Amino acid sequence: MPVYKNEKNNTWYCSFYYTDWKGERRKKKKMGFKTKREAKEYENEYSVKHASDPEMTFDSLVELYFTDLKDRIRESTMGTKHNMIDNHITPVIGKIKLCDITPATIRHWQNEMLRKEKNGKRYTPTFLRSVNSQMTAIFNYAVKYHGLSSNPCLALDPIGKKKADEMKFWTLDEFNKAIAYEKSSAYHLCFMLLFWGGFRVGEVLALTPADLIDDKKAVSITKTFHRVDGEDKVGPPKSTNSERVVELPDFVYEELKDYSSSLYGIDSDDRIFYFQRGAVNKELDKITVDSGVKRIRVHDLRHSHVSHLIELGFQTHAIAARIGDSPETVNRTYAHLYPNTGQRIAATLNESMKKSTLGE
Repeated sequence: MPVYKNEKNNTWYCSFYYTDWKGERRKKKKMGFKTKREAKEYENEYSVKHASDPEMTFDSLVELYFTDLKDRIRESTMGTKHNMIDNHITPVIGKIKLCDITPATIRHWQNEMLRKEKNGKRYTPTFLRSVNSQMTAIFNYAVKYHGLSSNPCLALDPIGKKKADEMKFWTLDEFNKAIAYEKSSAYHLCFMLLFWGGFRVGEVLALTPADLIDDKKAVSITKTFHRVDGEDKVGPPKSTNSERVVELPDFVYEELKDYSSSLYGIDSDDRIFYFQRGAVNKELDKITVDSGVKRIRVHDLRHSHVSHLIELGFQTHAIAARIGDSPETVNRTYAHLYPNTGQRIAATLNESMKKSTLGE
């Protein structure tokens, strides 16, 4: 259909019919284009996108992909996907038609990601694998719902690694050495909760006075804090397993009570901590440098908690319930922290046999 010129402001607009996903004929009007060509390109792209035509661009596919996911995944997960796709995928291949994207296109994109740097450093293998997985998921969506014949990503080996080469964590001595350099009472408490409670950082940042359970010296975890598109938001926790009550050591709970009680004018549903995740990362880096302890990420304080529980002899199910994960995830993530498990099992079985023989 033709496009039209708006003589009042010297811009162009298009007005056309298209068929939606229900097979119904609908009218679309879009105004404000600077040129006739831009208006015509918009009309053509809109039509092929809503016809699920592989002639659509990758940008249009991504738009459909996010619309489809909007009510299916958590807002924080959507934010993570947007960050990876908008910053690392669409700037490279966004304007290419789906039918023109080949394994060679993906290979070129992979090579560009492998060379890419942030703050003078290459991206980590685990991050590269995550971005590659996002690319693969989008094309799987195109194959399943939008008529693409095959996923070009599947012809190649993915870049990066699923897991880091080595899990980093602090021992109790390392934590005590680092925390001694923390002068802020708020950050001190935050790190104490992360290490001694095994929480995710979003769970700590979402805590309110209403979450404290005095008779158990515990906190109730029912939500998580995250930032999406520059806006602070509190939403549901990562999974149903994540909703839990976590008992704290006396000295940690007393510090939590003292700090929350000292906050002037705080209401029961106000956040106890005023800062965001990025600030926690920077503060942890600061006390790491000051103390000379090896550098770890904020999330590694959760690993440190689990490592400490394993060292104290606690088993998988108890740890999983405490940190809000499944036993399967705990086994998969932390199995290597159980040293000489086979030898200890054999030794225990030997002892049980000796006791049984002696008892005869």
